[in-house]
Amino acid sequence: MTSVAHVEGVWRAGRAAKVLLLGGLCLVLQQIPVSYRIDFFGQVADASLVHLHAGLLLAIAMLERDRRVVAGCFLATFAGWMVRQLYFDGGRPGAVLAWGGANYLFTLGWSLACARWLGWPRPEGQRVQRPDLIRFAAIGLLLYPLVLALVGFSIALVSTSGAAVSTVFQMFFAKQFGVAVVTLPVVVAWRERGHPAPRSEAAWHWLWLVALGAGLVASVWASLLVRKTFMSATSSQLVLMDYRFALLLVLGWSMLRLPSHWAMAALSATLLMLVGMVAGTAEYANSAVGFFNLLHVTLELNILLLAMLYLWLTHRDRQELAERLSAETLRDQVTGLPNLKALRERVARPLARTELGYLLLDQTDTLVAGFGLDTQAQAMNATARRLEDLVETYYVGTGQFALLPRQAGDPDLWERVVARVEHAEIDVGGQPIRLLPYLGVAAFNGTHARVVDRAVVTASHLAFEARRHGELRPRYHDAGHSRVRQSQRRQLHDATEALASLRNERVVLYFQPIRELEDATAADPHALTGEVLCRLLDERGEIMAPARFMAPLEAAGRAAELDLAVVRALFRLLRKSPAALPHCREIAINLTGQSLASMSFQVELRTLLAGSPLPMSALCFEVTETAAISNTAAASHLLADLRALGCRIAIDDFGTGMQSFARLRELPVDVIKIDGSFVRNVAQLGKDYAVVQASVAVAKAFGAATVAEFVEDEDTEFCLRRLGVQRVQGYLYGKPRPLAEVLSDAVTEATASGG
Repeated sequence: MTSVAHVEGVWRAGRAAKVLLLGGLCLVLQQIPVSYRIDFFGQVADASLVHLHAGLLLAIAMLERDRRVVAGCFLATFAGWMVRQLYFDGGRPGAVLAWGGANYLFTLGWSLACARWLGWPRPEGQRVQRPDLIRFAAIGLLLYPLVLALVGFSIALVSTSGAAVSTVFQMFFAKQFGVAVVTLPVVVAWRERGHPAPRSEAAWHWLWLVALGAGLVASVWASLLVRKTFMSATSSQLVLMDYRFALLLVLGWSMLRLPSHWAMAALSATLLMLVGMVAGTAEYANSAVGFFNLLHVTLELNILLLAMLYLWLTHRDRQELAERLSAETLRDQVTGLPNLKALRERVARPLARTELGYLLLDQTDTLVAGFGLDTQAQAMNATARRLEDLVETYYVGTGQFALLPRQAGDPDLWERVVARVEHAEIDVGGQPIRLLPYLGVAAFNGTHARVVDRAVVTASHLAFEARRHGELRPRYHDAGHSRVRQSQRRQLHDATEALASLRNERVVLYFQPIRELEDATAADPHALTGEVLCRLLDERGEIMAPARFMAPLEAAGRAAELDLAVVRALFRLLRKSPAALPHCREIAINLTGQSLASMSFQVELRTLLAGSPLPMSALCFEVTETAAISNTAAASHLLADLRALGCRIAIDDFGTGMQSFARLRELPVDVIKIDGSFVRNVAQLGKDYAVVQASVAVAKAFGAATVAEFVEDEDTEFCLRRLGVQRVQGYLYGKPRPLAEVLSDAVTEATASGG
């Protein structure tokens, strides 16, 4: 109970403080007049052209949710009015005071009603918007002062009926000017507190204000000089309304460049000054011309108020939109994590260490392909959260982060980063998965964007190099890294040149024969059995060795294009040599792992095979054991279709993946080619002999023929014959030759022998 009473006491004290502060301010504004004499239908009286307290009371009704605070402010204002009536205006009868109290009570209700129609009070934090200006113009600047003027008319009828009509017009303009000068500027300034002020990016913005002010002063001085020289002394007074356009420019600058509270203060002060300048002509309101002049000035002031507020609100909204868009460009749209642009801006501020890490998570492409972007975003955010106490994370791309250390003096920081990611499990579809981390670290010196970009590039090269070698320890930049980058640039150049060769059909096919060991006397001695090998020509017409273009093309994901180019080139050559077609017994064509996994490749290959100049039985497609095992499902589907067409299927480089014999059972296999690294030393009867022997056994189990590669001497041939190998390929039987020459020679030899 004691704590509740304490809270209630504090709340009541806060309400009382508000009433004292705001009510006192209303009393002060009530005593600030813009005096003039109104003469309407012969009734002359002293009056004020602006009732500033009326505008503040409406602003309080719009902003304050506690109605008792609003009522307290109105009560304080009524007390001030009553004191002035009793002691400064010659005393008023009790009926007038009672009627005035009733009118203030009505004014309280009317102010609250108008505030509600204007959409106020609003929840804390909700600000003035541009559509509010329309309602404020209709209700605040027209309806609200008009009704208050009619209320004043009733008071005038009770006190001095002769001046009642004059009072209506006087009070309408006074209340209207009071609302224009105070209400909306106060509401805007109060609701904008805590929000950032408009930024002035350059000092030259202030030069505009200086130039405008100097121009205004020069214009006023020149005008006074002219008036004094050519007019009477009484006509040489300053008429500020003549310079309202210059004031408009100065005020517009204030709206665009000053903080909200200063801009609103400048707007209120300018409007009040203009009202003061109008007071001299307001005395002639009893005439038709004078009245319409005052009405015209009122309209201009209201337009100026609304125009300046619209300008300010538009500028505020545009700036906030620009800041939101700028903030969005600092984050990745999928994950919501800070991006490279955010990194560049961050480096401009003080850093714990001028060192940058580049984290590469393996298998994220598979994660996206299998589960979608939402799962990828979940995994990337989980990784960032896991590292947030060690480093600042900036998302670069799928599974790639740039990292900045949070603390200095931690020599094991990067090892801890790798360890934390390596041991983390991410829940994907209810199953925990791990993403292997590879990390490159590079130092940098400077805050310029180019410096940071170079550090990111250097660290990324190191991370990709670590993945290439399967190294889970961080790689640091050293002098030898420049050679690595040079090698990578050379690979990129080779890949680009290889693609250009493919698309310009600069493909040259070579042919290496395959011989039978068991059946040395073939039915057709001129029959062509062998493997087609691909070479590319560069722009100078020089041959590019496979070592120059195979790895770069595979790294660029373009190996399938190479395979299709080989098939097209082969079929073109065969069509050009129709006489050689009967001698083509079995032509082997290599397929890469990327081709096996590509649906578009499969569609294109089937289209090419439909126009093959050779029967399907004369074509054999070779796939490496590693590629076949890595893409078992896709490989099994494609190879089964090719076999159904009548083509033969060979597994190349057999023996390098012997631990996966079980998975080979899922593939259709006609030929097993034993890898040359085992064949070279088979005659030494060591471990390689055992591998070849096992390979022959596996081939027999699969019902497949065996081919031994890299046979270069007769001892090796003898050993292979003894092991039961059926076919051989190597320099002992022939080096690779251009296929065009091989086809031509086959036709020539067959013709010469009468075949």
